[in-house]
Amino acid sequence: MARLRVPRTATLAAAAATTLLLLAPAPVAVAESSDRPPSSRLLPIPPGGIHSFVRGLNSSGTVVGDYYVEGSDGPLAIRWNAHRPGYTRLAPLPGEQFSRATGLSDHGWAVGLSYNTLPDTHPVRWTPGATPTRLTLPAGSRGGNASAVNNSGVAVGDASGENNRSRPQRWRPDGSGTDLPVLPGDNSGTATSVNHAGTAVGWTEQRDGSTSGPAHPVRWNAAGAVSALPLPAGFVGARTSRITDSGTVLGHGRLAGSTEYDRVLVWAADGTVRDAGRGRGYDVNRAGTAVGASLDDNPYGDTARWNANGTRTVLANPAEAAGEVLSINNRGTAVGYAWPPAGNPALDKALLWKPDGTVVPLPPTPLGPYAAAFEVNDAGVVSGFAVGTDGAGNATTWRATVWKR
Repeated sequence: MARLRVPRTATLAAAAATTLLLLAPAPVAVAESSDRPPSSRLLPIPPGGIHSFVRGLNSSGTVVGDYYVEGSDGPLAIRWNAHRPGYTRLAPLPGEQFSRATGLSDHGWAVGLSYNTLPDTHPVRWTPGATPTRLTLPAGSRGGNASAVNNSGVAVGDASGENNRSRPQRWRPDGSGTDLPVLPGDNSGTATSVNHAGTAVGWTEQRDGSTSGPAHPVRWNAAGAVSALPLPAGFVGARTSRITDSGTVLGHGRLAGSTEYDRVLVWAADGTVRDAGRGRGYDVNRAGTAVGASLDDNPYGDTARWNANGTRTVLANPAEAAGEVLSINNRGTAVGYAWPPAGNPALDKALLWKPDGTVVPLPPTPLGPYAAAFEVNDAGVVSGFAVGTDGAGNATTWRATVWKR
């Protein structure tokens, strides 16, 4: 299922958008082709829209995201359907103004947020026919967040409460929810990902106001029972972000004496864990190969792949200062972006890496040469966004984009 990522470039795009104030078909098994270059296409947005961003891509090539209308204070969720032109609006809940998609399953279920004002958000799930359903929250909750959904329509996330505590949640296909248990001694937590078998991952912690202890990585089985994921020697905590259908888990660990979760950790399905090194990990495939930005040699981040055999590959990054790899498919193709040594950090270049590590710059869009690639599926479809600039090279426009052969 598609996941929400927050790479370096996304923070810039989100800040700019704030300032300016799926009837998907069943997955199609298509072999990824590498004998011809992909072409780019800006995804359409409704009249009045000025910016759009991708938030998820599934195996059939359906994309979810959000767009902004000039003069508006918030986003509106949208779905671009695979194999069909146009788009489908993902409406907010009745009585609310704004919506944002955060996850998408291969069968077309989408989840996200609906709200009038922040931070009072309400978790929502859209059916494959785009009907919004309010996901229930425990009594006393101020709001909540749905972070992922599987092919059965089971969603996970959290409910926000008092004293900055959150309660991990699992929602059934009918929208009813249940608290997921936290580890003994903890009083707060969140669920970040769920696979198609219903196994979820996240973390729990002891929180008192703005102060919290180390995060404890956890896995919840399909029945909701919680278990702690092991940590390597010398680690005091970790946060998990992704579980694959094979049971591989990706997360970030914190060493004793440190306050940063800056070590990339990968758990195999049997629970064994490996420390891949210092960095930012964004995705892992079913073979256990992870991608992201390695911080071992470059404080800004080297485009990197952490191989299942425990080795690291620094991927080629032509004529740029740093970069991030954001997604890898099960065939070993990865995508991401690089940014320049100096100047405007919005002027990113979208890149694709073949399984052998060969780098392929993705073609420009009608907006110009600047873009970032966020996801790649097993058919080789890539989603991301393109950046338009003015005559002085300043970013002015962000548009959701796909690249495909």
